[in-house]
Amino acid sequence: MVLEKLWESVKKNHFAQMAICCALPIVVIFALEAMGYTGGWVFAIAIAVCVGSHIVMSYFASKEGKTCH
Repeated sequence: MVLEKLWESVKKNHFAQMAICCALPIVVIFALEAMGYTGGWVFAIAIAVCVGSHIVMSYFASKEGKTCH
């Protein structure tokens, strides 16, 4: 119930969507390094997560008839 309200709020707030998409790679970098994985490929995965999250965000925005930028 609470998550549904939060999800609806995020769907209507472009700034929140961008903040989540930009925070995901940072979380991925910290999580992988905390698990002991290091190296340049960690940043490559983080970039892939960033690009992927923006693609998903723009896909859902286009389904609702919105444009990203």
